[in-house]
Amino acid sequence: MGAGATGLAVAERLVREGSQVRQITRRGAGLQHPLVERVAADARDAERLAGLLEGAETVINCAMPPYDRWITDAPPLAAALLSAVERAGIGYVMLGNLYAYGHVDGPFTEGLPIAPVSAKGRVRAQMWLDALAAFEAGRANVTEVRAAAFLGAGAVSTFTLSIAPQVLAGEVAKYAGRLDVPQSWSFVGDVAETLVAAARDGRSWGRAWHVPAAVIPVQELTERFAELTGAPAPRLERLDQDALRALSKQNPVFGELVEMLYATENPHILDSTETERMLGVRPTALDEALLATARGLAQVG
Repeated sequence: MGAGATGLAVAERLVREGSQVRQITRRGAGLQHPLVERVAADARDAERLAGLLEGAETVINCAMPPYDRWITDAPPLAAALLSAVERAGIGYVMLGNLYAYGHVDGPFTEGLPIAPVSAKGRVRAQMWLDALAAFEAGRANVTEVRAAAFLGAGAVSTFTLSIAPQVLAGEVAKYAGRLDVPQSWSFVGDVAETLVAAARDGRSWGRAWHVPAAVIPVQELTERFAELTGAPAPRLERLDQDALRALSKQNPVFGELVEMLYATENPHILDSTETERMLGVRPTALDEALLATARGLAQVG
């Protein structure tokens, strides 16, 4: 499900090994390849989805509504997908993030309790808890792969939208959060590898996995990006709560970042020890991820 950066990366990963892929999106977009069947469908239509999932082994969902519509649009999407999976009787791999954990002092491990402290975190938590309840009731095999902020071609994150393009253009870049605290960054290729590995491993069901990530403050990440791409020395400014609220008058997405400042103003360290040990996924080198991000932006430009 989905044809964004992660959805495309999953499709590319599967066709490399010769797997048949049915890519379902609202507009029928997706990877153009002989092994990929692209289908247009409304993911909120559980009955239609169940029919499209017949004959499949696993559905890997990378689709989510726009960031400023998560709270209203994500729950019906998640409910329809779970219903369709139960009807089809196939495995279900969800792409998630760290929001459901809430504020954590120390590394994020899969054994942490679900304790969201934001509206978007509560939405994420309920999506997982509903899926986990279906697993525990024997109605579906489900797992969730949790990633940090994205890097890579076509990826959507604060870095790829508000920092990297501005650095390449020699402009001032702005970041919602502290510039000097460690943050985790997931390369979309590693996200795809983890999603596929989780789909193939029978130990996956009923638990979560963490995508291997690079851990580095955004200031250092930005400086490295500029160095690798030959861009001018970066100028990076911090957006605080008042600045975000002011910017939200022109773009509501900025307003959505206010409740998430707890995550970007404190260390966010993603531990992927179990994923690396049990699923065999290793993190891509940070420089490779940053160069892929730059190539993707060059293609868009």
